[in-house]
Amino acid sequence: MSEKLEQNRCAALQRELDLIAAQGLSTNPLRMEYESKVRALTGLADRLQQLGLAEEEIARRLHAERRELGRVFKEAAPPLFRRYIYAATAAKYGDPLGPDFDTLRRSKSCAEIIASASRPIEDLSNRLTVEGFLRWAEAQNSLFEEGTAGEEDARQTEGKP
Repeated sequence: MSEKLEQNRCAALQRELDLIAAQGLSTNPLRMEYESKVRALTGLADRLQQLGLAEEEIARRLHAERRELGRVFKEAAPPLFRRYIYAATAAKYGDPLGPDFDTLRRSKSCAEIIASASRPIEDLSNRLTVEGFLRWAEAQNSLFEEGTAGEEDARQTEGKP
């Protein structure tokens, strides 16, 4: 890796670490907004029940809404941290957005899926950590080789086109 690319990699990583340090992981405004929207899915479940939808249909809709919220908020994260989140989620569930509905149904009832769809993760510290981010970033040298997304990530983090 060239010296300039290594400097870009280090600068991009440091900017994201500084942002995480300033905002925290679980207290980050983006995370707090996500959790609020997840909790609001309880209202959707109530409305769907009032409309007379079957429990499985409600579970499928809430699961789909939760996955979409996850996707939208992951995409809003800083570029390198976004990749770490996707990688950590894929490592845990085999899917970067989390378990699909059929996978959940193997171990949960529709009622449990409905309840969990509107319940944010209580403790992120066992899933996403600064230390985990640093270990992941160190293993991602290929992201920063010439012609790869690493340079794009560095520019996006800097706010340059």
